[in-house]
Amino acid sequence: MSTTEETGRVGKGSKRNRLRAMEHPLRARILRLLVERGVQSPAELARALNADVRAVSYHARRLEELDCAELVTTRPKRGAVEHFYRATERHLIDADEWEDLDPLIAEDLVCEFMQKIVDDFNESRRAGIVGSDRHFHITRTPMILDKQGFLKGMEIFERCRLEMAETEAESALRLASSGEPPVPVSSSLAYFEVPRKSLRT
Repeated sequence: MSTTEETGRVGKGSKRNRLRAMEHPLRARILRLLVERGVQSPAELARALNADVRAVSYHARRLEELDCAELVTTRPKRGAVEHFYRATERHLIDADEWEDLDPLIAEDLVCEFMQKIVDDFNESRRAGIVGSDRHFHITRTPMILDKQGFLKGMEIFERCRLEMAETEAESALRLASSGEPPVPVSSSLAYFEVPRKSLRT
């Protein structure tokens, strides 16, 4: 993997369609919100993104055309019809797709993904959750690897991501029958090469 934001959904769109969906920054953000929040209308998405509702409606329809979202239902609203969509594809770019992205889009996505991780931490800290007991894991371990070791590390991180996706699916089945309250978590993996001068303990 190059850069991913894992959602735990099994997509039906082709890799090429997903890449086309992610090529526009607003469309990529709409897909992420549909994944995170479930069924949403363009009006709801526009408010969350502080974006023009007409632009959001257009990109929601494009996501549907690309098999990355589907129209769930419609309902009348003040003389118009409100459409509601849900994601059918992951907000995810594979390593072999990454280099096909426009460099500016790729940079925007990298920054967006990392900012979401920071936002999750800040929200948890403000709520007094992370660090309040021993149930958290934060590590930063500077390392020196050769090329083979670096690539092996990528494989290790990908296995962890896939195992966490399986854990989420198993949890969903148990929650459906147990009635116990869910435990929202932020699961993040960050692994990347850095300039030598930035490596410090």
